[in-house]
Amino acid sequence: MAKNRNIWKYNEDDWKVHIKDKELLGKLMKKFGLKRSTIYYENGGISEETSWDIVVPDNLITKVKKFIRNTV
Repeated sequence: MAKNRNIWKYNEDDWKVHIKDKELLGKLMKKFGLKRSTIYYENGGISEETSWDIVVPDNLITKVKKFIRNTV
């Protein structure tokens, strides 16, 4: 689940949301047309993705937060 500390203002027009659940990531990308901006890997190797950051525009952040709360 994305907690408030995992959602932060990224720049003037965007937010970043840190996601650890691959299924939730897929749902967010499909529903809101979002893209991964950062991928984190297990122990620094590139074989297993463990979490992701996605960029969310200001106009969608409220809907994304609500979707995450209702999905998790």
